[in-house]
Amino acid sequence: MGEIKMLKRPRNFKKMLILPCMCSISFYLGSQIMTYTEAAFIHETKVEAALSTAIIFPKTVDTLKEEAEKYKQSIEHEYGEMKGKLAVTSIEEIQQAIVVWQQGREKVASEEAALQNVYTVIEAPYNQIQEELKVNKSESIQQVAVYVNEGFHSIKEKRDYIVKEVSLQAIDEQIQILHQQLNDAIEAEAQMKKEEEKKIEEKKQAEEQKQMEEQKQMEEQKQVETAKKTAEGNHEKNTSTEHEKQLNNNVVESGEISQTAEDHQEKE
Repeated sequence: MGEIKMLKRPRNFKKMLILPCMCSISFYLGSQIMTYTEAAFIHETKVEAALSTAIIFPKTVDTLKEEAEKYKQSIEHEYGEMKGKLAVTSIEEIQQAIVVWQQGREKVASEEAALQNVYTVIEAPYNQIQEELKVNKSESIQQVAVYVNEGFHSIKEKRDYIVKEVSLQAIDEQIQILHQQLNDAIEAEAQMKKEEEKKIEEKKQAEEQKQMEEQKQMEEQKQVETAKKTAEGNHEKNTSTEHEKQLNNNVVESGEISQTAEDHQEKE
């Protein structure tokens, strides 16, 4: 039986095997590298999204809500104190009310600015989350959106209430009204004082006129009494003169009678 001779492999056979193996290994390694890179990129994107929505934490939102409530209550209390000073009747009360309203306006403006700042702080992450939810609806982002949205609307409600109910423009208008009331009260008091002075002057003139009339009446009465006394004196004087004349006449007549009697006796 003849020997079976082994066929000799070509010298470049090993090279022919090595090349496909190397290509396969390169493709595998390349695919693994691409897979890892994609995974890393996706992971990084998720991390960035989570970080972007977690820039404000539940505790921060609660703190902002507490601050907003504090500013709201402070403004309401101050405004209530201001309105309590509107029942004014005197110039002094109006002046005090103006001071209270001017000082209260400064405080309300400061508190409203602080409340607006709280609203601005919560508004930024709220808007960011709304944009984020358009492209990413993951559970983690939705959880963040729940407490951020609740905090935002709570603070916005307080801010809008204060802007409507405690308007700085309305406060300025009320201060102007108080100033007008003060001017009117001052003018009214001046007019009242003028009228009182006029009444006092009229009363004084009336009293002086009365005194003059009384003085005139007294003088007239005195003149009447003087004239009466003069008339009485003249009457008495005339009466006395007449009496004297009568006496004289009587004496003369008596003397004549006596003389006649004597003459008659002599004749006899």
